[in-house]
Amino acid sequence: MITWLKKSARHLIHKALTSETTARPDSAPQHIQQSYEKVHSSVNENRKFLEKALGNNAGIIDRNFQIGAEPFSSALIFAVSGMVETTVINENILGPLMTMSKPQANLNKSLLAHLRESILSVADIFYMDNLHQIVNEIFTGKIALFIEGENSALIINAQAWEMRGIEQPITETVIRGPRDAFTEDISTNLTLLRRRIRNPNLRCEPFQLGEQTKTKIVIAYIDGIVNKEVLKEVYTRLANIKVDAILESGYIEQYIEDAPFSIFPTVGNQEKPDIVAAQLLEGRVSIFVDGTPIVLTVPYLLINHFQVSEDYYSRPYYSNFVRVLRVVSFFIAVLLPGMFVAIQYFHPILIPFSLLVKFFITRANVPFQLYVEMIAMLIVFEIIRESGLRMPKPVGQAVSLVGALILGEAAVEAGLVGIPVVVTVALVGISSFPVNTLSEPISILRILFVIAGAWLGLFGILMLGMIIVSHLASLRSFGVPFAAPLFPIRISDWMDGIIRFPLWLMTKRPASIGSANRTKQLFGGLSGEGKRGKE
Repeated sequence: MITWLKKSARHLIHKALTSETTARPDSAPQHIQQSYEKVHSSVNENRKFLEKALGNNAGIIDRNFQIGAEPFSSALIFAVSGMVETTVINENILGPLMTMSKPQANLNKSLLAHLRESILSVADIFYMDNLHQIVNEIFTGKIALFIEGENSALIINAQAWEMRGIEQPITETVIRGPRDAFTEDISTNLTLLRRRIRNPNLRCEPFQLGEQTKTKIVIAYIDGIVNKEVLKEVYTRLANIKVDAILESGYIEQYIEDAPFSIFPTVGNQEKPDIVAAQLLEGRVSIFVDGTPIVLTVPYLLINHFQVSEDYYSRPYYSNFVRVLRVVSFFIAVLLPGMFVAIQYFHPILIPFSLLVKFFITRANVPFQLYVEMIAMLIVFEIIRESGLRMPKPVGQAVSLVGALILGEAAVEAGLVGIPVVVTVALVGISSFPVNTLSEPISILRILFVIAGAWLGLFGILMLGMIIVSHLASLRSFGVPFAAPLFPIRISDWMDGIIRFPLWLMTKRPASIGSANRTKQLFGGLSGEGKRGKE
């Protein structure tokens, strides 16, 4: 019954998020299409419309001027101060237009076309005849130029605003490898990606979401490698997002994920361009959102949480050792508190007698049940960790360190907790750091395992573990099994699973992703002495 309800709920949620429409949206979805009102041939009429649409808005550049050294026509520019480069307005628009000569009478093209092709020295200029759409373009850092007698306007790209420079990644520090990270500017982020994939097949297709925010979205993939079914599903899910605001990529993640009620994330979050480039080369799709340094990648599998970029930049021996440590750390962080409680309550015979005596001595004066003590310390640890993250960086580090030391020592001295519990929680906390992308599910799972261990002992932990494994096996990330290559078993993908084979043996892209072109190199692309030795 529970399984049936779970499947029904998943089906209804998926149906609500993805309608039957599967056509790729080449422009903004219908629900954010603007009303149409054609540009008037009168500059004054256009001014009235824009003033009404913009309202009493501070920082609007609104300039009427005459074209020509001997004026022969009037013009109007509209822009938002601070979002456009004023030197472009002064030197590339006003200067050339106010000093130009009158075109010849037999000119076989419109004045607007003449200005675009021969006068204005700006690279990105295009026509637009919808006043509603022009208002939106103005607020994206563009300049609208209206000419008397013309039924279209020129939209001039002159974006300029303060933005953070390229810095080192915050969420993932590296010893070997690129140290640049994405920024809040989507153009900069796409440039960082194109520097790594200099291939015309790299597609970066624009999209727009948010009825109020009109947030720019870019879908990136490599044509000829990408899984077409995944790409089609990405278009469908994005096209069916009907929301006022998209302020960060986390908004989109919550609308497009396959299992919104699961504690495991099925959409990847990346901050490093080299990781996104590597995942695109496997056939995945990335979603860039303007205003955030976090890029979404789909499909994203469970095994990806245990892989970092440095695994591929170093030789496989130590990389494999560290990757195994991450897997072991995950199980320690999730299972150790619950197993400690379960063994103490139900299976003390598993503990050496001398150690068991010490445990009882340290707990002799503790007034709480062991499971209450353990859950309380885990919650306190989460509070300290959250405080360290939210406070200013220099203060946060001091709060985390001093808070843990003082609270732990004071709690033991006061007899509120036993030393074994403090040591266990400390070990669990340290073990959760190597797999920080799974920190959210780890925080929830270890408390659940403590409850299961206190209730049914190791049998309860085993039962809860089976439920979680079954849940992982049922999850999908854009149609791809989340637990692959373990569930279902794909032997070919084990070359880059818990153990990474040498790069020259990894000749195929992951079968789990379903790339359109699985071959990425010839077999045994080894060179140098190693190759001669094999021969």
